[in-house]
Amino acid sequence: MDNALAEVVIGPDNRVRVQNTAIYPWRAICGLRILAANGARYIGTGWLIGPRTVITAGHCVFLHDAGGWARSIEVIPGLNDATRPFGSHTGTALRSVTGWTQSKNRDHDYGAIILPPDHRPGAQTGTFGFAVRDDAFLRNAALNLSGYPGDKGGSQQWFHAQKAKSLSSRVITYEIDTAGGQSGSPVWVLQNGQRYAVGIHTNGASSGNSATRIVTPVFNNMQNWKNQGA
Repeated sequence: MDNALAEVVIGPDNRVRVQNTAIYPWRAICGLRILAANGARYIGTGWLIGPRTVITAGHCVFLHDAGGWARSIEVIPGLNDATRPFGSHTGTALRSVTGWTQSKNRDHDYGAIILPPDHRPGAQTGTFGFAVRDDAFLRNAALNLSGYPGDKGGSQQWFHAQKAKSLSSRVITYEIDTAGGQSGSPVWVLQNGQRYAVGIHTNGASSGNSATRIVTPVFNNMQNWKNQGA
């Protein structure tokens, strides 16, 4: 979804469309259809870390300028134009942290959707791991990002990868091309054949797009939300 800092394409657009979203890891990435408290509708991206737990940006679940907590969010794993290979799942149990919901602090812009007990798409799609990684690792790692950009219609998944541009204690900045709608996308590394998210894409500027970095408190909240959706 769009927010005050619209994500941007920096220089040439190097995004590549994911043609087959029915295979892992692309099928664990979800298009979101967000119904805000004030009735406005937005798009976003999320990703499965458990059977029923979808991680996304805080501003996809709690919209400060649209009435607060979203009324409901439709989660569509592997969405590919009109094709919904793993169905559609609507969640109303939303999670974030007070650093976002009360303080609107960009460093805490992350959240989760816990799907109903009878909706367990992660058991079919597979899930992303997530991890805390230090600066030395992240400076040298290829960062991967895939999601559902609004400038491509919001129903196609597009991918790009690059190294980090800069790091802070809570934010990873990069020049990976994105657009509005990709908020909430996973930023992941491939390590020993496994995919581990290290950030949640949230913001953009011509000087660099950025993610909320997964540090220990973020990891612990995500693990708790994963347990709630087990």
